[in-house]
Amino acid sequence: MSQSPVIPRDALPVHVTGSRHPLWWGMIMLIVIEFTVFASLIVSYFYYRAGSLVWPLGGIARPSLLLPTIGEGLMLVSGATMYWGYRGIKAGDRRRLMIGLAVSWLLAAAFLALKVIEYSGLDYRWDTNAYGSLVWTISGFHAGHTISVLIFTAVVFVLTWQGYFRADRYLGVQINTLYWLYVVIVSLPVYATIYLSPYVL
Repeated sequence: MSQSPVIPRDALPVHVTGSRHPLWWGMIMLIVIEFTVFASLIVSYFYYRAGSLVWPLGGIARPSLLLPTIGEGLMLVSGATMYWGYRGIKAGDRRRLMIGLAVSWLLAAAFLALKVIEYSGLDYRWDTNAYGSLVWTISGFHAGHTISVLIFTAVVFVLTWQGYFRADRYLGVQINTLYWLYVVIVSLPVYATIYLSPYVL
C-alpha cells in the first residue's frame, strides 16, 4: 500500500490571503448583506417619491449640493489612496501603506465633519415626515459605516506601525481595503439618491 508523499513544511503557505481565507469570504458576505440594506432603503426612497406629487415633502427645499459634492469627492479620493497603500504593502513597502492609511483616514474624517456641518443646518429632522426619515436614515447608515471603517483603519495603522504587516502577511490590510472600497462605492448611489435625484426627477 503506497503512502501519500510528505509535503515539506516550508512548501506550505504560512499566510493565506484573498479568497483562500475564510475571513475574506466573511467580509464579502457582510458586504452583500449591507448592500442589500442600502438597496432596500434607496428603493423605499423612490417608492415614496413615486407616490408624492411634491418632493421633498412638506415644503422642504431641495438639498444644497456644495458640501455633499465636496464630501463625495473626498470619499472617492480616499478610495484611491487606500488602494494605493494596499498595493504598497503587497510590494513590501510599509511606509507607503502607512501614508495611504493616514491620508484615507483624514479624508474620510473630513467627509464626516462636512456631514455634521450639513445636517446641523437642516431645517427638518428625522421625524418631520417620510422624506426626512429616509434622508436621515440613509445618510446616517452610511455615516455609521464610515465611522466603523475609520476605527478598523486606525487599528490597521497601529499594527502597521508595529511592523505586523509585510509583503507575505497582509490579510488584515486586504480586508480593511475591501470594506473601505465598499463604503466608497456605496456612497455613489447614496449621493445620487439624496442629492441629485430631487433635481432630475
